[in-house]
Amino acid sequence: MKFIERVSRALALTERSLIIIMLSVMTLLSFLQVVLRNLFSFGFLWADPMMRYMVMWVGFLGAVHATREGKHFGIDFLNRFLSPRNIHIVKIIVDSFAATVAFLLMRAAWQFLIEGIGADETDIFDLPKRFYFAIIPIGFGLIGLQFTFNVIRHTYILIIKRTAMVESNISHNLP
Repeated sequence: MKFIERVSRALALTERSLIIIMLSVMTLLSFLQVVLRNLFSFGFLWADPMMRYMVMWVGFLGAVHATREGKHFGIDFLNRFLSPRNIHIVKIIVDSFAATVAFLLMRAAWQFLIEGIGADETDIFDLPKRFYFAIIPIGFGLIGLQFTFNVIRHTYILIIKRTAMVESNISHNLP
């Protein structure tokens, strides 16, 4: 469990850093574009497409972060009616389903990346378009991984707390 938490924290730090860097670059680039266009009737041709790609990257990384924090779309009205144990069971089922869907979307996105975008198609700075769209399968893979981590966490809590409760009851009932 400690290994999973370390990996999750390292991924979170990397994702947050990338989000901060990209948002900063996007803000600076947007400001610079406005100033250059209004004052000098000049702008960078590559800036607008680059910002579109960066929005996509920030969106996917933000979705991964939201999944980690439990802020993704969810219906948790059952939490009011279920016991803590049953809430963990429901979360295990829901997160397992979500992980499966995310991994299937990752697979489809990977197939699109390989088959739908030609290897020789380039865009800004003569980088392959696959580079810019790689966030789609990477994002879905990271979301699926995060849901898998959530399943492991909830299973661990369910098993450890259940075991701790049983052991506690046994020790209290001993003469």
